[in-house]
Amino acid sequence: MKATRSASSGIPKISLIIIAVLLLVVPAMAYEIIIDAPTSLPKGQPLVVNGTTTLPPGVSVDIVLYRSQYTSEELSRQTVTIQADKVFTVIFDTKNLEKGQYKVEVPVATGTGISYLGDSVTMRVVQITDRTDEIVIKSPMKQENTGVLSVRGSITGLGNSGVQISVIGPDETTVFGPQYIKTGEDGSFSQNVPITKEGTYEVSFTDAKGYIGTVTFTVYEKTVATTIPTTVPTSAPALSATTTSSYDNPAYFLVTTGTGPVKVYTSSGVDWVIEYPDPSGVVQKVNLMGQLEGESVTLQGIGDTVPIKVYPYRMSDQGIVTLSAEGATAVVVATGVPATFEPTASPTTQSPLPLPLILVALGACGLLVAYRMKHR
Repeated sequence: MKATRSASSGIPKISLIIIAVLLLVVPAMAYEIIIDAPTSLPKGQPLVVNGTTTLPPGVSVDIVLYRSQYTSEELSRQTVTIQADKVFTVIFDTKNLEKGQYKVEVPVATGTGISYLGDSVTMRVVQITDRTDEIVIKSPMKQENTGVLSVRGSITGLGNSGVQISVIGPDETTVFGPQYIKTGEDGSFSQNVPITKEGTYEVSFTDAKGYIGTVTFTVYEKTVATTIPTTVPTSAPALSATTTSSYDNPAYFLVTTGTGPVKVYTSSGVDWVIEYPDPSGVVQKVNLMGQLEGESVTLQGIGDTVPIKVYPYRMSDQGIVTLSAEGATAVVVATGVPATFEPTASPTTQSPLPLPLILVALGACGLLVAYRMKHR
């Protein structure tokens, strides 16, 4: 009977030992992990997530990016293996993300027996901002490789405070900037960026408020002319001439036409005005496009030479202007003021008689009538 009591009393002791061992093991499987990420980030900039942990080296954990609106939607997952220094970094691309709320999180890996201590930070909320809709691009998004990338457009509400642009080329190298360029009162901008190769160019915009957005341009190989059958007429190449122009010292060109339509147009960058004589000799004025587009006019060529006058619309502006003509046989800078634009040129319409002369004539007529009536 004594042996029986001794065996039965030993069972609770074994249970207590097992429980004590479990209590020692379970806390040993709980670790600390802390991640950090920016609370707000402009679209297009990399989302960098840094972390520290007490997990042993060699253990792998997942860092997950979620779209966090009304529900969570997993967008990307990266696995990182803990190194000896117990720190880690992962980077998520945000170029294709819409603005809104997101979160990065370290989910608990099921089936590993690993848990995280209460002081751990396993989730961060990130707001992705996007001001790209403030950018209005007016130059073509796809351009032929002519040696320059034309970047023209406007930014809503920017005014003339300027904007910083940076251009990244196809090989991920910076080909322009970061550099501030001037803007007009309406937020308009225009910049020709020298380039050497075809591919994708990313142009980013930043103002005093910070990053605005990135616009992608595609530059394709310049078209090589192919042999055209002799029965198909070919268009004459554009000819051009360049000189300086200001409001007080306009530029004068001479365009020799062929036997068909001749398209004449200026370079951009300044709000230019074109003046030219029509077939009847009356001087016509063209000013429609502003500084972002060159002015243009089409002449009906009859083999004659047409003088063209170009000057800035604003008296304070001046610059270099290039006049090009498609279908012309020659375009040169005039050595003097063409007769059409000389101050002594005959007016296109007859001027009315001065008012004092009319009053004198009417008075003389009145005296003559009175004299005749008196001597009847």
